[in-house]
Amino acid sequence: MNPNKTRTVLGGISLIVVVAIFGGVPLLGFGVSADREDWPDQFQSNGERIYFTGINSSGVSISANGGGMHMQMHNGSCVTCHGIDRQGGRLMPRFWKIAPPLTPSALFDSHNGISEEDNHGGHEKYDDATLLQAITKGVDPDGDPLDQGMPRWSMDAKDISDIIEFLKSPVR
Repeated sequence: MNPNKTRTVLGGISLIVVVAIFGGVPLLGFGVSADREDWPDQFQSNGERIYFTGINSSGVSISANGGGMHMQMHNGSCVTCHGIDRQGGRLMPRFWKIAPPLTPSALFDSHNGISEEDNHGGHEKYDDATLLQAITKGVDPDGDPLDQGMPRWSMDAKDISDIIEFLKSPVR
C-alpha cells in the first residue's frame, strides 16, 4: 500500500476513534461535570470556594503536587475530578479511572464491608486527622497510598480546616 494512503487511512481512523470517544462522553457517563455555569452563584464558605476554584477567600492559590492529567488540564481543584455534586466519576482521558465520591456519607460513615470495587478502597472511615492526611499526603485512613491521580495539596491550617468542614457539610 502507498505510504501516503496508509497515513491518510490511519489519520482518518484516529479521528473517528477520538470523535467516538469524546463525542460519547455524555452518552456513556464518562467525565465529571465541572462546568462553571453549574457552580454556585456565591460560595457559602472558604472551604466551598477552595473546593470549586482551588483559591482561598484571600485570593491565594492552593498549590498541588502531582495529580493526574485530567486535573491539570482543567485548572485543578477538587471539583475537577470529584464533581459539583461530590459524587466523583470517570476521568478523561483515562476513563477507566474513577474519582471517588466526597460526600459526607462516603467519607465519614462506616466503610465496614465496602469493597474496593465500590470505589472506597475497603478502608476505614475518615475523621478530620485522616482526611487531612489524604488531602496533603495522599494516604487513606489505613495509611495506604491513594491513587497517583490524587494531588497532594499544600495549604495552611485554616484552609485545610475549612475544606474539611465543607466536605462534612451536606451537598447542596
